[in-house]
Amino acid sequence: MAAFFAGAGQAVASDTPKPHIARLGTAPDWSELDPFQKTITREEFVYLLQHCYARSPEEFDDLIHIQEDRALILKQSNFPEKGWYDLRFRTQNHLSADAPKFWKRPVDLPDLEPNSTRPLEGLTIAVDPGHIGGKWVTWDDRHFKIGKDTIEVREGEMTLTVAKILERDLSLLGARVILTRYTNDPVTEERIETLQEEARDYLKQRNLVPSSGLIASTAKKMFAISSEIRSRGDLLNTTIQPDLALCLHFNASPWNSRRPTFRSPNHLHLLINGCYSGGEMREDDTRFEMIMRILQRVYYEELALSDIIANKMRKETRLPAFHYDGTNGMSVNDNELVWARNLLANRVFFCPVVFFEPYCMNHREIHARVQEGEYPGLREIDGIYRKNIYQEYADGITAGLVRYYRQKR
Repeated sequence: MAAFFAGAGQAVASDTPKPHIARLGTAPDWSELDPFQKTITREEFVYLLQHCYARSPEEFDDLIHIQEDRALILKQSNFPEKGWYDLRFRTQNHLSADAPKFWKRPVDLPDLEPNSTRPLEGLTIAVDPGHIGGKWVTWDDRHFKIGKDTIEVREGEMTLTVAKILERDLSLLGARVILTRYTNDPVTEERIETLQEEARDYLKQRNLVPSSGLIASTAKKMFAISSEIRSRGDLLNTTIQPDLALCLHFNASPWNSRRPTFRSPNHLHLLINGCYSGGEMREDDTRFEMIMRILQRVYYEELALSDIIANKMRKETRLPAFHYDGTNGMSVNDNELVWARNLLANRVFFCPVVFFEPYCMNHREIHARVQEGEYPGLREIDGIYRKNIYQEYADGITAGLVRYYRQKR
């Protein structure tokens, strides 16, 4: 006879199926939400869930039940018998209380001295150079070469260049700046070879045939995306514990990676966390991480920061806005440059995250600017005198941060 234990008032068999989790995710410990009990009102919880985090109310109907004084959150989507986590709402004064968190809002920082030249004093900023470089680019698939006598475009090396410029410039403005990586090497100690069994199990759990080719491609994604970003998340959440994380990326238009050619789109957008699909919320760890972000109310800080930084970046880069169709990303305010999208980095970094996607690397002009390298001063590019692309990128972010913290402190 199967053994049973009591859970949320229900009997649960000891042969519970494995939790349904994201790639290399960990089954959540729902008791970690206990310190958030009675810290958020029903009205604010529902507003954040429906306005930013869920694509539509239908996406979470069978996963989150909103009651008058609490939210019941399914603990394991593929085994409802495990029960529900009971998150009680705050009813005092009709206002939410401060939530436990390691990051500081502008109002938590000391006031600035008049005309201070160090408006970022007291801030800890983590800068995350997206992807990896060096000998690892072939595992990351964010590199290409067009033309015989040209420099290969390597996103992981380009983001690291921008990150080091930001480290220098933001430090001069008073911030404590820490990069999640300082070299082209990965942060994770996992490798494609060590992830074969995890890839096989992941495919089986999703009822996919674990062919050798599919195992290889899944293990590659697990290394370059899942394991690498989760390792950076562990570093950020447990050691750096910043007030803000800046995730640096360069964009690219869709193409056949085996035959790279120039594409015409070139644009800019910034991302905050949100726009979860029903499938994503069915992953137990993803659902837990979404609830954690709601309870910490990072949305307000991410949106306010992104709104100001985006406008400064548009002025620096002179790029038009990119637009989503409302499926993978959705608009949450009237700024066409700012979108909500659920990505691993902006979900598992437990602080406000601004995720950058400027410049399409496979656009002819951007490719030419990458060939110019990190030059000093200005150079004429298509009849316009421009900074090097890395300094321009960093200057847009820096100007936005200065404007935001001068206004808010």
